[in-house]
Amino acid sequence: MKGTVFVFLGIVGSSFAVPVFMDGEYAKALCDVWNKTPQLVGELGKSESWIAVPERRIFIYREDCGDTKQIQLTIKNEQGRAVCVYGGPAKDRRGPNDFLMYAETKRWLEMGRKEYGPMKAMMFGRLKFEGPKGVAMRNMGPFEAFLDIVDEPPHDASKCP
Repeated sequence: MKGTVFVFLGIVGSSFAVPVFMDGEYAKALCDVWNKTPQLVGELGKSESWIAVPERRIFIYREDCGDTKQIQLTIKNEQGRAVCVYGGPAKDRRGPNDFLMYAETKRWLEMGRKEYGPMKAMMFGRLKFEGPKGVAMRNMGPFEAFLDIVDEPPHDASKCP
């Protein structure tokens, strides 16, 4: 009987595999978490520097897994809210109003556990960042809130996307 239950649980467990950290499914879940984070949706939606552009894309990847497996979040300004409308594999080309962030897997997880914020991460080279730095600096609270949620969607960080 115990063996049967164990096999049954094994089958159920394998059918609900968690996404690989920073793969397309993870990005979709991260987009959902973004939309449930008031600091991102509300504060960015009211930020003059952020809403100067109707849509921004954030590209992120795990440095130790290579830059070819980037994911993308597309954030659209909708009636005073910064709403994530796409989360998945990178599908667009990065423009001058978009962001690129990358770090080693262990650093992403440390930031997601709130061990340190974006200033320390960038100052010590743990997080690499490209994009409109002035916009990021004027929105440091939401930027930190974004880093805080990277560990929220269930994920498997033991392998690369």
